[in-house]
Amino acid sequence: MTEERLDGTPATVVTYTVDHLGFTPHPPLILAVIEFDGGGRFRCELTDAAEEEVHAGMRVTMSFRRLLTADGVHNYFWKARPVR
Repeated sequence: MTEERLDGTPATVVTYTVDHLGFTPHPPLILAVIEFDGGGRFRCELTDAAEEEVHAGMRVTMSFRRLLTADGVHNYFWKARPVR
């Protein structure tokens, strides 16, 4: 198996859902399955996008962002954001 870095690899939204009930600091919560150029899929949160602009086929890139803060401890993870 060969290790592949995907942090700079563009991707495409395959499918997504908009959750108006799940907790997020900036509702609504948008979750997507993205497919990286060259292969590989990943389920993640989509950020920096309005609900109205999200669509299958949308081009995105990965961003290492704060996921949540609990008891003063910041937790970071990968989120997808639109290519601008």
